[in-house]
Amino acid sequence: KRQVHGESILESMLRFCRHVHTAIKRKPFAEVNPAHIDNFRSILRRPTAVLTEEEEIKTYTTDWLKRYHTRGSVVLKPNTTQEVADVVKYCHTNNIAIVPQGGNTGLVGGSVPVHDEVVLSLSALNRVRSIDKYSSVLVCDSGCVLEVIEKEANKLGLMVPLDLGPKGSCQIGGNVSTMAGGLRLYRYGNLRNSVLGLEVVLADGTVLNALNTLRKDNSGYDVKQLFMGSEGTLGIVT
Repeated sequence: KRQVHGESILESMLRFCRHVHTAIKRKPFAEVNPAHIDNFRSILRRPTAVLTEEEEIKTYTTDWLKRYHTRGSVVLKPNTTQEVADVVKYCHTNNIAIVPQGGNTGLVGGSVPVHDEVVLSLSALNRVRSIDKYSSVLVCDSGCVLEVIEKEANKLGLMVPLDLGPKGSCQIGGNVSTMAGGLRLYRYGNLRNSVLGLEVVLADGTVLNALNTLRKDNSGYDVKQLFMGSEGTLGIVT
């Protein structure tokens, strides 16, 4: 570890990041009020899908390294693409800010609120939809934990060309949205080469279905590439 004025370079970088994170000014978004909470509950219709108590939302508003912690306002846990779309549409209409969140395993504070944004957790979208052992194509929800996907693929003698240290916690939607590299990158290539299609909810609640399972597809624009690595700024991968 090199030292810079008595502190390591890593410590210096973390101090700088904390300063930048806390210096971001809140934009003129609406503050979440009880009426909004009631509407979220009417959309999701499950007691465990809308979290408001401080102890309940603490793990969603604190980053992996526990260096960033915000008070947050509410955590929403939809379990279908349509519920994600309905929540996003409502927030868009009412000027409510959203932070999409996967497994919250990032190390730079990008998956937690800066101020009091709504946390939209994708953890309840956790179903493996299908696996084709002949084409080696797997379709799953964005909230599936990477290790779970790997185990399902292993049952058919397949493997996922992505491997990360936090694979027991990170979710595939977050991996795609942040373009995670992992331990197998040099052997199997960038994650862009492995993803064949995506389903995405846009900022106004529109569902964009580009969930293609063909390895070769030259029928127009490769729209999915726009959302890979965009970290939820262009749309929420479901």
